[in-house]
Amino acid sequence: MSSHDAVDVVPGPGEWTPASSLIPGPLREYLEGFDRLNPLQSRAVPLVLSTDGHVMIVSPTSSGKSLIGEIAALRSIVDEGRPAVWLLPARALAAEVAEIARRWSALGITTIELTGETNMSSEAVSRAQLWVATTEKFEALYRRASLREAIGRIGCLVVDEVHLVGDPGRGATLESLIARLRAADGGTRIVALSATVTNAGELAEWLGADLLTSAWRPTALTTRLVPYDPPAKGRREDHEVAKDDVVVPLLRRIMGGGPGAASPAAGDEPSASSAVVFCGSKAAVLRTAALVAGVPFRGIDPSVVVEACFRRGVGVHFRDAPGARRALDDFRSRRLRVLVATSGLSTGVNTPAKFVVIRDLELGMTPLEVSQAQQMFGRAGRAGYEDEGFGFLLVPRGDEAAWAAKLSDGYTARSRLATGVGDAVLAEMLIGSVIDRASVRAWFEQTLAFAQNRSGVDLDAVVDALIARGFASEVDGRLAPTEIGVLTSRLMIDVASAGDLRRALAELPLPATAGEAEELIVQTVATTARALRERPVAERVYAEHVGRLLAGWPPAVLARAEGWFGARLCMAAAQIALRDPARARESPPPGVSLAEFRRAAEDMPRYLAWVAALGYADAATWAPAVAGDLARRLTWWQLSPHPERGSGRLLWLLERMLEPQHHRERMPDLWRRARAAGFASPDGIGARPRGVDVSAEGFAEIVSSRAEIRIESLVDLQLAYRTAAPHARVTAWSATSAGHALSTARPARGPIDVAVVPRSEGRVAAEVFLYTRDGDVAYGSVTADLPEVSAAPSPLEEATTLLAGLPDRRSVLSHPRGVRRLFEGERAAVRERILPLIEPDPSLTPVATALSERHVDPAAAVRAMTANVRALLRDASRRDLRAPRAVLRSREASEAELQLTLAALLSSRGMGGGVATSEGLPLALARVDGRWVLAGPRHTPRGRIEPLAPATLPSGVGVLSAPVRAPVVAEPSFAWMAQFLP
Repeated sequence: MSSHDAVDVVPGPGEWTPASSLIPGPLREYLEGFDRLNPLQSRAVPLVLSTDGHVMIVSPTSSGKSLIGEIAALRSIVDEGRPAVWLLPARALAAEVAEIARRWSALGITTIELTGETNMSSEAVSRAQLWVATTEKFEALYRRASLREAIGRIGCLVVDEVHLVGDPGRGATLESLIARLRAADGGTRIVALSATVTNAGELAEWLGADLLTSAWRPTALTTRLVPYDPPAKGRREDHEVAKDDVVVPLLRRIMGGGPGAASPAAGDEPSASSAVVFCGSKAAVLRTAALVAGVPFRGIDPSVVVEACFRRGVGVHFRDAPGARRALDDFRSRRLRVLVATSGLSTGVNTPAKFVVIRDLELGMTPLEVSQAQQMFGRAGRAGYEDEGFGFLLVPRGDEAAWAAKLSDGYTARSRLATGVGDAVLAEMLIGSVIDRASVRAWFEQTLAFAQNRSGVDLDAVVDALIARGFASEVDGRLAPTEIGVLTSRLMIDVASAGDLRRALAELPLPATAGEAEELIVQTVATTARALRERPVAERVYAEHVGRLLAGWPPAVLARAEGWFGARLCMAAAQIALRDPARARESPPPGVSLAEFRRAAEDMPRYLAWVAALGYADAATWAPAVAGDLARRLTWWQLSPHPERGSGRLLWLLERMLEPQHHRERMPDLWRRARAAGFASPDGIGARPRGVDVSAEGFAEIVSSRAEIRIESLVDLQLAYRTAAPHARVTAWSATSAGHALSTARPARGPIDVAVVPRSEGRVAAEVFLYTRDGDVAYGSVTADLPEVSAAPSPLEEATTLLAGLPDRRSVLSHPRGVRRLFEGERAAVRERILPLIEPDPSLTPVATALSERHVDPAAAVRAMTANVRALLRDASRRDLRAPRAVLRSREASEAELQLTLAALLSSRGMGGGVATSEGLPLALARVDGRWVLAGPRHTPRGRIEPLAPATLPSGVGVLSAPVRAPVVAEPSFAWMAQFLP
């Protein structure tokens, strides 16, 4: 045992108070089992009942803070007639508070539970008096325009575990939400409940809250470090064995022999102590439980291991574990003496024990935080059963002193907003709480990030980046989210992932088949969405099974996901859900959990829905249609009969006929009846089905919003069509002998001019995609002769006209000894000066489109743009660098200016414009087919190519090669779309 033992918390002084003397009668009827208030509650209850301001309560885990939250919420609901929100950091804790909500519901208070697994209509949410919500779910509701009034009526926000504002994962969302409420004038009272933190005063000052701290706890808590000797080298298994050799004897010693409780009678003995063992992964949970119980686990189905452990008195608990609820209930009722679990059980779930053992210093792939260790230790000590609790933390012997210092110093909550401030600012634009740069600064001054580091974030640079990437606009000083910005923020997608996803979609090759189209979209979403590609999963355990599932995928698609095993697991999950659902019922290999694949499939539809919405928000062809079909089929993949390719539109219609809170309950029957009636799409459904929520008028409105398009003619590149959805966007893709081009219009009223690549001749095939705001899609195609003489202006003529109306931007970079010296400076400093010149500029996008001759093929677009930029700009000798707008308006440029202007145009066209240098001069970069190439050097560089932006480049960056592909055939490119739109 370690010499680093410390008594963390002892029972504090203070009087117990009769509940009737502090809690008003109208509130007491909603409380259960509270005749007396403990010393903490006796001090806190009068405060939360009397103050009109914010309150922060800081005390050890298991000291009774939940009752304080109950009383704060009841004051708002019962006394003031205003709804209350109980904000929780995790689903497990939400489930605990949901028990309170159900009790109140039986007494007439309308309650709703809002987690990632539930959904509600805005009307149902507005009617509720108590909202029990996870942080992320409440933030998503906050971003609904239809709930602004309801949120403004909230009287009290109970923030459970507010110290998690410093959590790396969810802290930024919690912080920005609190900052918004602090700045609002709705009078919402914040009651923040926190475990012990070293900077409680700082947090309370930030909140503007009255602070009440207490060290009182019902039992004493002693923590001890237990050192072990990890192998200096060796396999991961050797490290696991080193921990096994310590944790199993430790448990047997503190528990007085074996795990015990082979029968309920033994477990019911008052003297039988209990223990919770926290492990960093599910594999470690199963391993530890089996070793403690003395049962085999290698190569055995997890459900068999769990059952064998249970019979020996050892429970297993993690998300989706077989019998997890039974294990938890039996542990609480003391029929089990040992419970082995992942860290999810530590967050607010009522599982006290005499002993807590923390086996691992990593939770999944993330290092254990001091706050998390404290949270786990807080489970030790059973009021009414034990006089004290003991916590044990396994540490490598060499880290013992460091961990002793960490636990002694305690947990300090630090802002995590800096890394996600762009997402937060975009959300505030969406909500309307910031409208210009001054209000962005005013909002930021309400954040913990500002309170802790007033000069840590360049807000102007954050806003500039949102504008440059197309998520926000600024007109006459007024900021607003763009259509894509609104979409990104409402779907709670981080701007970095959304930007990468948009770029990757632009680089996708043309699919030859419907299957390839599905695979490309799934792979693109899985590799660009950070939460998907960085899924914490043990590659060594899952790699072989994932490889078998993806065996039929094209090597080129799999290569695009190289290096991201989380992405490959998501792709395998999609393979099961979309094409091979029977695999979900098979027994997986040892160590592999099918629940991991189910959760991955559940996490993908949000990102696919973002891609699907691009059809209406932006000029797009096949990708949104395929993504929309995939999103709905992944959401409903467990329906019977299994939703096949092309079922997405029918699922779209059925979803809209039900309130969101009824989807899970009623959708299976509605789907079964629709398929039994022979419907494969929404087009033939003309009567409102029974058992739906929508009214007859609502059904008629849904039917009228369906997408349909009928192409009538294509004459002189003017395409006439008919549609019953005039507010939709229509996008036309053309194929001629010279290449592919794109044109788009919204609203879909009147003919659309079909764009073609210059120098086209012969025939043209036009394919038309119609996307409605409500998420439906229609498709049609036509082939016709090209007109003999084109009336369209040349690319240079069109660009010249556009440049005449381009606002000027005066920005000059120079060096006393010339441009070459500028680029020979320190790389980071040069990059910082150059990046503003080459960032995407929405005002340059039409110019870039014209100069690239509207080519859809990236390589062809780069070649055309390079040739036309050189034709547009006369050679000039200059010792400075002007902004691209100024260069284009002047119609002359030095070679260095031309390269930076070309990079800016490529960026503005969504083609990943970057810059490298060679021999002290800049070279424009473009992304073509997923790789960086030199876009248009005047001569092949003789010197070494050095990356500038991006900061790193793969070896072997070369000049874009001459085209080798055969001429484009004037025929439809997407005939396989019929499989998605039956």
